[in-house]
Amino acid sequence: MKRWLLIGLAVAAVLVIFGWLVYRGIFSNEELASKQEWSIVQAVASQDGDKAADKIELVKIDEYSLVGIPVHNARKEIWIMLNPRNPPYYKQLPKGSYTISNEELKKILASRVVSSTVENCLESHVEGPQ
Repeated sequence: MKRWLLIGLAVAAVLVIFGWLVYRGIFSNEELASKQEWSIVQAVASQDGDKAADKIELVKIDEYSLVGIPVHNARKEIWIMLNPRNPPYYKQLPKGSYTISNEELKKILASRVVSSTVENCLESHVEGPQ
């Protein structure tokens, strides 16, 4: 009797572990969740095209906020998601370097949706004294 009980408990434990692994693989796939965020950044960047902007632009799509930062010498905008929920926690398109002023950083942070990772990255691109 004890032997069948131990076998039953072992089988139940294996099934629970297997079920947990399957659930985790399906419902908490960070890469899959991140693709939606990348597609939002890509859509905003492609709608913007190659138009040259002269000031930062804040955009809200669903529950995500993005900022368009003009790159004056390249006549384009770099788009950054301000509040990503999935890794990587900094999403920017297109790739490239940019600078922002301290006033522009304050305006972006005033939106109160900027994640700490994005805030650190933006601060590293502030031109001049802080």
